[in-house]
Amino acid sequence: MPPVRSFSSTIIIHVANQDTPHKDRTVVGTGPHTATARHSLRKPTLQEFREQLIQEMANRSVPLSLQDFLNTFLPVPHNQKPRRATATLVKKFSVLKDVKTKDWKEDDIAKTFVKVVNDAKLTPGLKLALSQYNYDANDASKQKVDAAFFPQATTPTDGKPHWAEQLVSVEFKKGETKNDPFEDNEKKAMDPDASSRKEVRSQIMSYAQKVFERQPRTHLFMLFVIGQNFRVLRWDRSGVVVTPLIDYVLHPDLLYEFLWRIGRASMAQLGLDPTAKLIKPGSDEYKKMDELAKKVATDLVAECSKVVANGDENNMFAYVREKFNESLEEDWPRWKLSVPQEDGSMRYFLVGKPTFTTSSLVGRATQGYVAMDPLAKEPKKQLVWLKDAWRAFYDLVEAEGVVLQQLKNASVQGIPTLVCHGDLPGQATVTPDIWEKNQKALEEEQKRAAEKKLKRTTRKKQKQKRVARTTAVSAPAVAPSAASAGAAVPASAASGTKRRRDEIDDEQALLPPPHGVEGSQADDADDKCPLRRHRHYRIVVEEVGLPLEQFENGFHLVSVIHDCIGAHKHAAQAGILHRDISGGNILIYPQVVEDLRSPDRRIVKLRGLLTDWELSKDIKVKGRPRHARQPERIGTWQYMSIALINEPTKAVEISDELEAFFHVLLYYAVRYLKSNCADVSAYMELYFEAYWTYGGRYRCGSLKTSTITNGELRTSEATSGVIRFNTPIDHILRTILGWLKAYYDIHADEYIRVEEDDNPPDENIDFDYEPSECYNVFYDESLVSDDEIDAPELPAPKVHSEKTFKDARKICLHDHILALLFWCMNKDARAKLPPGLRWQKTDKVPDGYPDSSRRRFGVAPSGTLGTHNDNDNDDDSNKRLKSNSGAAVPVQHPPQTPPRKRHHSSIGIVDSGFAIGSRPAVGSCPP
Repeated sequence: MPPVRSFSSTIIIHVANQDTPHKDRTVVGTGPHTATARHSLRKPTLQEFREQLIQEMANRSVPLSLQDFLNTFLPVPHNQKPRRATATLVKKFSVLKDVKTKDWKEDDIAKTFVKVVNDAKLTPGLKLALSQYNYDANDASKQKVDAAFFPQATTPTDGKPHWAEQLVSVEFKKGETKNDPFEDNEKKAMDPDASSRKEVRSQIMSYAQKVFERQPRTHLFMLFVIGQNFRVLRWDRSGVVVTPLIDYVLHPDLLYEFLWRIGRASMAQLGLDPTAKLIKPGSDEYKKMDELAKKVATDLVAECSKVVANGDENNMFAYVREKFNESLEEDWPRWKLSVPQEDGSMRYFLVGKPTFTTSSLVGRATQGYVAMDPLAKEPKKQLVWLKDAWRAFYDLVEAEGVVLQQLKNASVQGIPTLVCHGDLPGQATVTPDIWEKNQKALEEEQKRAAEKKLKRTTRKKQKQKRVARTTAVSAPAVAPSAASAGAAVPASAASGTKRRRDEIDDEQALLPPPHGVEGSQADDADDKCPLRRHRHYRIVVEEVGLPLEQFENGFHLVSVIHDCIGAHKHAAQAGILHRDISGGNILIYPQVVEDLRSPDRRIVKLRGLLTDWELSKDIKVKGRPRHARQPERIGTWQYMSIALINEPTKAVEISDELEAFFHVLLYYAVRYLKSNCADVSAYMELYFEAYWTYGGRYRCGSLKTSTITNGELRTSEATSGVIRFNTPIDHILRTILGWLKAYYDIHADEYIRVEEDDNPPDENIDFDYEPSECYNVFYDESLVSDDEIDAPELPAPKVHSEKTFKDARKICLHDHILALLFWCMNKDARAKLPPGLRWQKTDKVPDGYPDSSRRRFGVAPSGTLGTHNDNDNDDDSNKRLKSNSGAAVPVQHPPQTPPRKRHHSSIGIVDSGFAIGSRPAVGSCPP
């Protein structure tokens, strides 16, 4: 195997979040459905978060004229006409004339603007309130938008943003180009690169995200005032629609019409979700929530092997009630959320503050709640888990609820139990539709320009022919010279064939999205939109789990992962591949089971639960493309296999999933167990979060790569020290690492090599066997040796030994890793444990990588959008091209965009993140 090149000097550290780690737009995930869900990775600072938003939103800004904007999103009420601005109003706005030359301060602009709007009552039913000085008491980020429109009857007077109540956000800036976050010049990128303009753009993005976080919304309008000009923005989970910069002093009618329309718009038109009803304090539902949150003496304790009294097995676990109580914050609104059922009817659940929420502005935007089910009778079913998300809406991407039903029909255990789920009617992102309309208009304009040019060329050709005939009559007959022959019209023009792209004028050039931008190489020629399409979706499951980090000790950690690998195996046998194995999707769920040592009593067992199946794939269907189906890497960056990171178009296979389980085990072991790792924070960053760019492509971090390819868990590339836990976990990690090393020894050229050019292969590297062949072996605890487990042959150059091939095959099947974990947990001789390695009940330690830890390295952008590395000699790593939407985007190479669904799914077909049932697995808790 060729040596692995080290890139320690060019490492970039990225802080990913659970929803779309390295979400950016590279990697995607869904977020845990756990009672104590939180980011397992360090939370970014506000500045880091805004940098992530900049990258996440790159190439997602879509221009639209103000009149088209108003007609599309804020149509005039029936039988009404917009009022025109009066001379008095024009005079009032003229006070703000030449604010740039008069050097007005932002506060002065804001106060004057707000006074004019309110005094003239330009927004009937709404009122504009300033909030540039104070922040909400419950807002840890301490952000302060300059102003916002509120219902007139409830407009706040304390000068705070009140993120949970504002209807339309307003931000003011001084009238200078450096403060304009967008660009109207069609020859330039719509998202300018100037640092000051990016800073303003990230600021308003964070304000929009804050509103989405605090309110159940489908979209958000924002008024951006810069000096005596304004823009109107509309945010949804696909991107933002932006109007051109307009001078409201010279054209007050345009601003007045926007204000008049929002004043007459319904709450749904302004973006409030009609399927979420506010629960008012003092109402019966409000009181029922308070009552259910109170402590109950008979609640069960989630402690392994805890004895449960007869008759109490259906009681609620105390931690679930505690988390529900924590969600009922006094200053946080409560909501009654509708969730579709299979028959098309709606079922209602009561929620408070989300237990889990993603920080993304676009994408799935998952929020998780411990929710009250008013219809439940059994105590343990009164509180459930509700997930609210905007699922990707593409062909070949099944709704999660459909997947869960398939798994239930196949009797797969170790997955959540579905209650109800469905797409919310009429709630889908529309920014991609605006992009398509713009694209169509641009293509028609180009077509007309091409036709005009062809006509001019044809007339020129005819004129040349007339001149040639006249010359032939008056001149002696001679053979035409080479020069005159070469002056003929090109064949393409003469024959009327389509123009080449290089014949289009620069100002009309329409370049396709570069590789690495959503929409490149679309599967469906009719859907080339680079913006992802989303539909609003909710799902409810019975289980409210505990995060993986709350495992009791190293033995318990291994047993939980063992349970989830077992669930993964049986799902694969049923033809479903999970495709997002991560720490956030492996939960601990307490169950009351029969005590095998004493059948007459029942005890608590803390099982593993594999959740969030919305990215899963049906691998039984023949003829499906082998490349990825969504325009993003599939998985969670910290746990993704090297093969998937380095080849994003590669289809996810069992070997990738089992490698992800290995990374999960290593991640939680290093972070929460006793070891000889002296600097846990540095190791976590270098191994799990680092990456580097080459040829405009993201590559796996060098420490993670060297660990797998060298087969040793070194604390860093610069030292020879090996991480040790002095428990059987050492043997487990070392054994699996040996299998991974063998696998990558064989596949080094595909996944480990350093690219010599910027053009990756169009097709992913495929094995010479069908994945379905891997699922015909069932795990049997009576296995005598690994040799008895049949495995498919891998492509094998003769340079590798038979042992290398044997070990490489072991990472392609569940049975080997399941047997290893089971044998090690039970100290079976077949595990071949080295002498002296014993399980310890007290080997868990405080978090070695807490949120408060200081980051050792610079924070990288969170998106797939490449950041130039000063130490990288590759000039292409930061090239920027002009995309179809006019935005600047970097050169990357992700998967193709799947085709858009032609028809909306029925209400009963939805996606979730959970599944059904949960059977006790052997060895899931220490004796």
